Amino acid sequence: MKKFFYIIKICLLITYSAFASPQAQKTTTLDVTNPDYWKNQALSDLIPFWEQTIDEEDGGFYTDVEENGSVWGPAKKYPRMISRVIFGFCAAYLLSGEDKYLKFAKHGIDFLINKGWDKENGGWFTYIDESGLPDDWDKNLFDQTYGNLGPILYYFVTHDKNVLSYVEKTHNLMQLKAWDKKYGGYYSKVGKNWEKVTSTKSFNSQIDTCTAYLIYYYLATREEKLLKDLKNVTDVVVKHMVDPKTGFVGEYYDERWKSLENTLWAGHNLKTGWVLTRMYFLTGNKKYLEYAQKIADSQIKYMWDNKNHGWFFRFERKNPSSIDDSKDWWTQEEGNNLMIYLYHITSNKNYYDKFIKGASFWDRYFIDRKYGECYQTLSADGTPKNKVKGNLYKSAYHSMEQALFLYLYLSLYINKAEAVLYFNLNSDSKNEKHYVSLLEDPSVVIKNVEINGNIWENFDKDRCFISLPVGKDLKVKVTFKVK
Repeated sequence: MKKFFYIIKICLLITYSAFASPQAQKTTTLDVTNPDYWKNQALSDLIPFWEQTIDEEDGGFYTDVEENGSVWGPAKKYPRMISRVIFGFCAAYLLSGEDKYLKFAKHGIDFLINKGWDKENGGWFTYIDESGLPDDWDKNLFDQTYGNLGPILYYFVTHDKNVLSYVEKTHNLMQLKAWDKKYGGYYSKVGKNWEKVTSTKSFNSQIDTCTAYLIYYYLATREEKLLKDLKNVTDVVVKHMVDPKTGFVGEYYDERWKSLENTLWAGHNLKTGWVLTRMYFLTGNKKYLEYAQKIADSQIKYMWDNKNHGWFFRFERKNPSSIDDSKDWWTQEEGNNLMIYLYHITSNKNYYDKFIKGASFWDRYFIDRKYGECYQTLSADGTPKNKVKGNLYKSAYHSMEQALFLYLYLSLYINKAEAVLYFNLNSDSKNEKHYVSLLEDPSVVIKNVEINGNIWENFDKDRCFISLPVGKDLKVKVTFKVK
């Protein structure tokens, strides 16, 4: 009977994609400096696609998704990918305030906590099989950091302390069991019981810890200990992972930080630049900004496509002119976010030029306006090479994160306008603080707050927190501006 209903669902999804897709007839005006372009992209071209992946019967979301939205299954479900779809729905709620997105996000949160969490040892499992049983593998830090991604943004949107507790538990375990107290940095993985099983370190276990949850965790709580943890990670990155001569960022290392590979990823380099730029705002330390610019300039030199625009995929450290000229979706996000943020700080028009051209390439070639979402991989000229929309690495995360942040960056920095985010908050006691800014820049402040449609004046505009009344499902609208 279960298989019968599954087959019916697949048929309906295929029919829906072919004839009734809400994205199928949409057109987009190419104005990549307009913040509403990115907001509309998120809500019209991207997030509706992921509603098709909801598994109403067994919970969570399907991981493997074809170009037209049809899903493969029943199959393994990966907590880190469930978490990324949760992030996408939370981002959609922040941009729209539409209740359905929070409902979908909660659907994923319930699965993640009930099925994806290791109740015996703590931390997130790698996968849940077709019968609902978890893996018995080592714990890769990649799974732990991205397992925290959806929950931390869900807390940011809802003030749900129970969900936050899972982020806190995971982070504490990583600090206690996965951090190398002698040479610094997180090990690439630990055993299933969090015992040490390797001395190797990876890009993912350092920088992805920052981007997947730790920056968000700090912004949502403003706990000084978390800022200290962020500094420890990024100081290790600057000291050991960024080549001071070339600005290249490595991938794998031994315990003492000797590099173990030659092939490097443009997206990881650009992502590191974005992290260091954000750390510059959080700390005021110009060292982070200097390294971010060095990374950005080296990537522009070697990995920017001067002919077609956009960012290439991979290159060789010892011979940077030897490149893989394909273009992955997530690489473009890291480049676009880094370029516009650096332009905001430096007024360097070269960064602005790369943003305009990179974002325009994204609009023309990556967005699939027939079925929705974006393609995974293109050739250098924009021809799709891989049209699959969901797999073990791709879901709603990167495309929605880009749309959310570019809406904020362009509203506040380029257009000198206001930006609005929506929250649905719960508070058990009067005057509980809830931080509401996703931006590290202290020049971004709260202009005004509404709760349930009424003006609310109990907030700290400079520190960007609201003092909440007691209540459930408080509909909160926050308007931001730059000082």
